Amino acid sequence: MKKLLAAAVLFMASVFGLATGALAGETLLLLEDKDDLPPPYKQWWYATPSDHSMYDQAHEVFIRGDGKHGDFFGILRVDCLKAERSEWLATGGWLSAEAVPARAITKLRLQVCNGGG
Repeated sequence: MKKLLAAAVLFMASVFGLATGALAGETLLLLEDKDDLPPPYKQWWYATPSDHSMYDQAHEVFIRGDGKHGDFFGILRVDCLKAERSEWLATGGWLSAEAVPARAITKLRLQVCNGGG
């Protein structure tokens, strides 16, 4: 329940722009996915970094997916030093975390870890 509440709080912050910081609160379009979907259907993947990091090279990011495949929301702790130590802190929605495309996570890492996150 605590993880779901944390996801809801970050979701509200992303929707209403309550988070602050260089990238924090700014919702980024990670991917407009058309794979396995006939036109005009799509799946969109968004990321909203939070305004705090656990340490300099780890960032909590709210991820949202919306479209024909279904909805997804989750909080991903992105470890910029070792990608394999990144982890989902909370997830919800119709889709599982495995449904988030690797291309979206790669773009997220580039934005958050190299883009002044």
